[in-house]
Amino acid sequence: MIDRRQLLKAGAATLVAPSLVRPARAASAADRRFLFVFAQGGWDPTYAFAPVFGSDRVDMPEDAGPAEIGGISFVEHADIPSVRTWLEQNADRTCIVNGIEVRAVAHDACRRIAMTNSLVPGNDDWSAILAGEARSDPLIPLIHISGPSYTHRFPQAVVRVGTTGQLGKLVDGTALTESDMAVDLPGADAQELEDALVRDRAHAFLDRGLGGRAAAIAAAAARSEDRLPEILGLGAELSPGEGDALVDRLGLCLGFLSTGVSRCAMVAYESWQGVFNGWDTHQDNSLQANHFEELFAALTTAWNQARTLPGSSGGSLADELVIVVLSEMGRMPLLNGARGKDHWTWTSAMVVGAGVAGGQVIGGFDEGLFGRGVDLESGAVVDGNPTLLPGHLGATLLALGDVDPGAYVEGAEVIGAMLA
Repeated sequence: MIDRRQLLKAGAATLVAPSLVRPARAASAADRRFLFVFAQGGWDPTYAFAPVFGSDRVDMPEDAGPAEIGGISFVEHADIPSVRTWLEQNADRTCIVNGIEVRAVAHDACRRIAMTNSLVPGNDDWSAILAGEARSDPLIPLIHISGPSYTHRFPQAVVRVGTTGQLGKLVDGTALTESDMAVDLPGADAQELEDALVRDRAHAFLDRGLGGRAAAIAAAAARSEDRLPEILGLGAELSPGEGDALVDRLGLCLGFLSTGVSRCAMVAYESWQGVFNGWDTHQDNSLQANHFEELFAALTTAWNQARTLPGSSGGSLADELVIVVLSEMGRMPLLNGARGKDHWTWTSAMVVGAGVAGGQVIGGFDEGLFGRGVDLESGAVVDGNPTLLPGHLGATLLALGDVDPGAYVEGAEVIGAMLA
């Protein structure tokens, strides 16, 4: 987790105690920062988002019942108290979206569809688009710790830090010196000459005035070389550090978002205590409770931390932060013979924060855990209307970030009910 000293080093000289944060001007959509938290493996919405009780076509969790806080109906489970805690503190800024269909059942396909609305390899994911379209020219537009990542148009926007801090080691050269292989490195003077050669060749290519993708890549390379000293200045901040828990990784991302080094961040949450297969509970579906509890506990800690960190508009980071929590799929309505649940195309998502009309559940599930039709402007269930797809969610996230959804989502339809 980035501490106060690291934040200052990264450029957050305005960091102050929460009680001393300057009065905020209203953050514009272009100012908004996005934190994506991806429950990788396929969660079961019936443990938190889908209170489909009383149906003989859905096996709901034991020790659970329906509840409602601040306009949000949810599943209250004895082993997941952090869902209630989250909603007690944040229901007014939380929007749950139920009944999203990914239209696939294989993990890789579902992840790509969930994040791009397509299986086409050339499509960028929501986080990459928001980062690539950033107007503030952040040093690391998208800091990627773990989770899905798809980009074609904006490869220069995505910086993969990795879960073990491999980017920091590549930047400072320790990736070579810590290698098991014998390495004979050139001296500092030779390395400076090599760097200059790379920069000169990139700029020479640009001077030829060529267009197309090759020119775009060359421009990105030249810009990266020019800004390399800024990257080097971040030093240890490029490493997640010793903490491997979700809360530590979220804290790292919040530091980058707060200082303006990044506009977007992506973190995957795979499992509670490293449980084999994590969310992918083909056996013992009750493990979903452990995963949801740790997820919501970490989210609560992260949001409270965001309230103490400075934003770009004079207030706190929480004033301009959007947290997007999603998974690539749901779980089957009924338990299998191993007390697990297999893959299901219908799922949920949660969107929290700046510009979000909270205190509501958009969409819903029927008694068989199929998604129901939705009126996009009110968010109400309207049987006979089209059901929700990842493209609806993605278009809405782009709109929240002041990016034209029509430029990236074919037939883009924004969920107007989600926009405050």
